[in-house]
Order: sequence, then C-alpha cells, then structure tokens
Amino acid sequence: MRTYKLLNIKALTISFSTQTIIGFMELNYDYPPYRPPSEAGSALLRVVKGCTWNRCTFCSMYKDLKFQQRKKEEIFREVDHLREFFPAARTAFLGDSNPLVHKDIVEIVRYLREKNPWIERVTAYARARTIAKMKREKLEALKDAGLNRLHIGMESGDDEVLEMVNKGATSEDLIEAGRKGGEFFEVSFYYILGLGGRERMERHAKNSAEVINKAKPDFVRVRTLTVVPGTPIEKMVGKEITLLTPEEQLEELKILVKNINTNTYFTCDHVSNYLFHRNRAFFMGVHGKLPDEKERMLEEIEDALELIKTLDGVINSNDMARLGRIIL
Repeated sequence: MRTYKLLNIKALTISFSTQTIIGFMELNYDYPPYRPPSEAGSALLRVVKGCTWNRCTFCSMYKDLKFQQRKKEEIFREVDHLREFFPAARTAFLGDSNPLVHKDIVEIVRYLREKNPWIERVTAYARARTIAKMKREKLEALKDAGLNRLHIGMESGDDEVLEMVNKGATSEDLIEAGRKGGEFFEVSFYYILGLGGRERMERHAKNSAEVINKAKPDFVRVRTLTVVPGTPIEKMVGKEITLLTPEEQLEELKILVKNINTNTYFTCDHVSNYLFHRNRAFFMGVHGKLPDEKERMLEEIEDALELIKTLDGVINSNDMARLGRIIL
C-alpha cells in the first residue's frame, strides 16, 4: 500500500512507485496562480491563462499575463494525473479567470469528471458579463458535463463605483448573471468592502444589497479593499476615494448585512476583513445565513464597534499591508 503524504524528497521516494515519480518529473503541471479561499482543498486545473478583462483598477492579479486558452491536449494530460498531484482533494477548481470562454470547456469539464469520478464538485471563476451574455444552452451543457459552482466578482452593485473602478460590468449585468447562472449552478458573489471609499460608502453598500436581493446568489463573500502598490487604484486614494477607517469598515458591513433580504450564505472568509489590535485579530468578520441569522450578525458587528471605542491603535488590512505583516 502506498501513502500520499508528501513531506520531503525522502518521503516522496519512499511513498511512490518509480513509475509515479518519473511521471512527476516528466509532467510539467501548470498550476493556476490564484484560487478562492473556499477552494483551498480543491484540485486545481488551469484551463486558461490570465484574465479576459484584466482592467479593474483594484486588481493586481494576472497583470503580467497575456490571456490565452491552453491547448486541450495539455489540459487532458494533467487531468489524467490529477489524483497524483492532489491526492487528498474531493473537489476541483478551474482557473484562471473566466475559463468558461475556452472553446472546449464543455468537453474539458466532461473529461475531468469521467477520468476522476472521486470529484464531488467542480467550480470556476466566471465574469458576470460572460454569464449574462452566454446562451442558456451552453450553460445547460456545462451543468450536464459536471460544472457545479461559479465564483463571480460582483465587487459593487453601484454603477458609479463599477465605472470608477473600470469593472467592465453594470448592475444589470450582475443581476442577469446571478439569475441566469443560478438556474444551473450554485453562485458565489464577491463584494469589496470600502471599494467606494468614504465618499460612496452608504450607496455602495445599499445598492450592492439591492443587486444581491435581485440576483439571489447562494453565497456572498466579502473582501475589504486592500490597496496593492502599483495598481491603478493606488493613485485614486486621497483623490477619488478615501480609505475606510476600522470603524467605517464595520459601519459599511452593517449597512450591507442589514439590507440583504434574500436567502444566501454570507461570509467574510478572507484575512482582508480582519481588524487587529496589538498584532492580534479581534474581529474576523461575520458569517451566517441571511436573513435568518441577521440579528445575530448585526449584534456581532455592534459589539466590535463598541470594543473599538475602548481600544487604542486598531488597524485594518491596509495598515497591516503597509507594515508588511500581511501580503495579499
């Protein structure tokens, strides 16, 4: 019996047969550089390289990559060896950004499922406008092939904010993507806390909640705007937008939660949402089913606001990034 525990080169030599080790050496597996935190345990399969849009002012991902579709034959070779590279995985994630535009995506998903029957769920990043414009026949074919969940970057439901950050999508695109995608798959929406700055905090949160209520995603996942040096939004700080203080971050989160009335699972599943005091995280966001657990979540936010009043030197992800204590 062989074990799949990979500790070091010596353990690798003991744990795998010679044929498997040679396979590792010969196969140049092309890992996607990014995946959602919720896909931490997933097998990663790179279908495309880069992003079809790649113009969002807040984003530092894929900036050095020219978008391209990988050859189907290369992808299939990696699918054949997926279990060897991800021995403990039960789910699979397709990268990079917007892999559903690949001309052979239905065939790729089907082959992935056929060759790896142990996979319980297949998920992918998807661009809102792509899903909004995609024919239902294509979405149905993807569902039949075995795709289960989409990760869609909403960022904001406010059209002014979306235009300001060059998202390349409108609130109507987001609603259509959520509704249409939801007919076939589970849908995760991503919201960026603070993306409108102090200037648009309330409308950013309220209009985003309205889009969520209409789009009805299965999950709402929160990220707090953390400015990465060299991104276009860095030049906007202090001009078009003012970064939120920890108190304002909580106030915006409260507005968002308060105004979501559709059934969805809401989670702040990222370190950017944490608030710190003396290098320790004392607030790590709120998590729960909306609207059922809304009151409990709002109470947790209020408790954090009250605690901040008693603490000196509370900082958020932007402060931690500037200090070099977190890297996003």
